[in-house]
Amino acid sequence: MRFFLIEKPPGVPHIALKLLRLVGVSQTQSERYRYVPMFVLFLLTIAIPKIAFGYPNFETSIIGLAELFFQTNRFVGVLLLVLYSDSIFELVRQSEFFAKKVLSETSPVAEYLTKMDTQVTKITKLYLTALLVPANFYSYSPIVATLWKYYNTYENDTVPEFTLHMEESFYRLNVREKLDHYLIFGAIMVPISFLCALVGTAKLVSILSLIKYCTIYFQLVKVKLEEVGRSQNYASDIRSAIQMHQSALSCADLLHDITAPIMLLQLVLCIMVWSSMLLYFTVAGFNTQFISLFILFMFDTTETFGYCYLGNQLSDESARVASVVYDCRWEGMPPALRKDLQLIMLRAQRSVGITAGKFCFMNMEQFGEVVKTTYSFFVVLRDQF
Repeated sequence: MRFFLIEKPPGVPHIALKLLRLVGVSQTQSERYRYVPMFVLFLLTIAIPKIAFGYPNFETSIIGLAELFFQTNRFVGVLLLVLYSDSIFELVRQSEFFAKKVLSETSPVAEYLTKMDTQVTKITKLYLTALLVPANFYSYSPIVATLWKYYNTYENDTVPEFTLHMEESFYRLNVREKLDHYLIFGAIMVPISFLCALVGTAKLVSILSLIKYCTIYFQLVKVKLEEVGRSQNYASDIRSAIQMHQSALSCADLLHDITAPIMLLQLVLCIMVWSSMLLYFTVAGFNTQFISLFILFMFDTTETFGYCYLGNQLSDESARVASVVYDCRWEGMPPALRKDLQLIMLRAQRSVGITAGKFCFMNMEQFGEVVKTTYSFFVVLRDQF
């Protein structure tokens, strides 16, 4: 596919940037308004119906609100990316400068960058290709299932069961009992389902890619420092390593500023989705509707786990730079170079990573805390209902 063609040098998540451009994250000011109609559609077809028009019973209200939390996380998350477009492209500019400098040298550092870029690009392509299957399934299967049930139950004189794309009352349409109303609703929700898939994918792939590339930059600093112990040109290699480390820290700082509000939103709404699933299971037990709620839970859990896992990896790789400096035979170097290495060690001791707002780092320990918080919140909800 032409979408997957990359004509620029490695070192930057070019496929993720193409996805972001589709939803309005662009250097061109006019293209940023591309996201406005997408967000308006979210409000008109998802947010307003779920909030304003009610539900037939308590169980469906839990599902509807869980879907609202899930989609709000996606659409508001991308809205924040659009608002942070300038910071994102400043990060891209610094990343490109960093990558070009690394690739200008014929060394293990350049080879490592090319190798890792190839791996990340391959995984991104596989993920986006595989995503076409569930996107098509969840867009068309409700209509197909409803039509099949409708005509089979009509012959048996039983009440047909309509399968909705999302649990909501859609304005004045009787989407749960009248087929013509349901088909109008389905014709609207099919493209909306694809839009939800696009927005969610753009958010997930772009953020995970940016985190992974920042992690790679710190790994490149490690590879460069490991070269110092084998090189005869200490001074030049150490100065290059200092510049690379400073660039990696600068990219990590920009990434932190971009992702902090998005991660805070992610944690809060993730807890709401998880709590909704537990509450529904307590109230209604295991049934077909629980399966759709469980799918939301799996998507949300996987996304949150991905942020925490790669955030943990970013923090660890940044901290390991200090250990590599200590192991690069510094004791045999001139005093001036030892001071330069000391500077890298001091900088490497600073905490680096992505945070939820300014409250906590997104890492595996935090993922465990989210699970505990979810259960505590669920206990409160269970006592209320």
